[in-house]
Amino acid sequence: MNFGVDFSTRDFSAPIFTGLNVQILQMDWSAEGGPSQAHIRLTGAGDKLMEPSRLLRCPVMVRDKAGTPVWWGYVEDVIVYLEGAQISVSLAGLFNKVRVRYSFISPNKGISDQAFTESAEDIVSQVEYGVKEITLQRYGIDDDFALNLRDTFLKGAALPKSALSKNKPGKQNQVILKCAGWFKSLAWQSYQNLEGFYANPGPGPGVFNFGQSSAARYPSQVFTPGADGALSYAFFQLRGIGNPTRNLNAQIRDADGNLLATSAPVAVSALSGTAYRWVKFTFPTPYTITGGTTYLLGVTANTVVPSRYFAIRSDENQSYANGYALYFNGSSWCNLPSVTNPGGVPDLIFRAVCIADTGSQIEEIASAGSQFFTRITVPVSSVMTCPYRDNGEGCLKEIQNLMTLGTSNHRRILARVTPERQLEFYEQPDPDTPSVYMDGRGQFWTFQGTPLKAYFPPVGQFARYLGSSRILLPFDKVRMPACFIEGASYYPHSGRLRIRTSA
Repeated sequence: MNFGVDFSTRDFSAPIFTGLNVQILQMDWSAEGGPSQAHIRLTGAGDKLMEPSRLLRCPVMVRDKAGTPVWWGYVEDVIVYLEGAQISVSLAGLFNKVRVRYSFISPNKGISDQAFTESAEDIVSQVEYGVKEITLQRYGIDDDFALNLRDTFLKGAALPKSALSKNKPGKQNQVILKCAGWFKSLAWQSYQNLEGFYANPGPGPGVFNFGQSSAARYPSQVFTPGADGALSYAFFQLRGIGNPTRNLNAQIRDADGNLLATSAPVAVSALSGTAYRWVKFTFPTPYTITGGTTYLLGVTANTVVPSRYFAIRSDENQSYANGYALYFNGSSWCNLPSVTNPGGVPDLIFRAVCIADTGSQIEEIASAGSQFFTRITVPVSSVMTCPYRDNGEGCLKEIQNLMTLGTSNHRRILARVTPERQLEFYEQPDPDTPSVYMDGRGQFWTFQGTPLKAYFPPVGQFARYLGSSRILLPFDKVRMPACFIEGASYYPHSGRLRIRTSA
């Protein structure tokens, strides 16, 4: 089977003509992104074989004889085999947005908190190739070391890397293009979202007793979210004093102290009488909080019992920069008292956790990492998790982590990129209703009885084997369940199709 291959300029505005013979060696597809990789050979006059180095990061489109798109992506590596030399250029070592994550080591060998430099960027490289970001990690360095490391690394990495080596004797003069699918470009940028999780983990000295009198009630942390969210959980460090018997609730209030929502009760048995424990409160219906609006998040015992009350851990070091703690004295809201820092304004030790649909999170992360997609569509998953991210992972890794959580139907979320570079996420099909079948000769057929061409493999679909009379459907679907086609590789020279499956 002969295929046509189209190259275009990096901005997709014009075609590129190589004047060389083109042969497809291999094309791969994946259920996570569609076209994943391809190898293409170029041959022709020796004086023209250096020209394909300009194809790096250029779009590639492979078509069959009918002009139907078969595989699409971009050139990731160019390897030129010419006489006795092998010359290669690659995007692997190209980075045009660099920052450094680092920490000091003090004279007593103690490691300080980690810090980040601002990102340094090479705009010319970004315009030409797209934004490729990296965070370097170093320990035991100072600010000046980190800044110089960042700038020097950027200077050497903003352009593609090249390599020279000796070619094997008798090796054909040729160029090999290693291409990647557009889905892989999501790995080029890291993702961070500091909203949705608000916390002061401490440690810090401080305790506030409440529930023993009407003048010491509702210890609450003031915080202001930076974005809208759905508050679902609250955590505080608590203990009981004098064997209290009543339950506790978390409450969220507006800036004036007006009650907005109350959590489900937590039994007093969850508390210790001798040690502080993290106690989790759940709001049965997550409460929608608005970015830029100030709230009070606290705890109540509902009734007052002088000899049986509660203690909550506070932080007199005032570690939480975006708020402070209050309590209600029976007529007004007051700052928590501070013993170690008289006149200070303590915080509570707390956590406030929001949740969001993983589908909406995938869309947000994909949009943040999108440089080449013309459209992004994601289904509602009805699976809820916290959207907070601050681990330095790339957009692709964060998306794949969420895809594995699947939907409320307990099916994975899959992805494909169309020839128009539209990124589409979708729910894995129902394994009980496979859409393709394989006969005893290895030929795939649609449910309607149409044979599938080998270079249009049914990746991302469930398939059943129909090449045996000993399999009787639907009765044998448990003994011989449908298999999921995770990926496929096609080799045009031999016409061979190799599929990768998972249960």
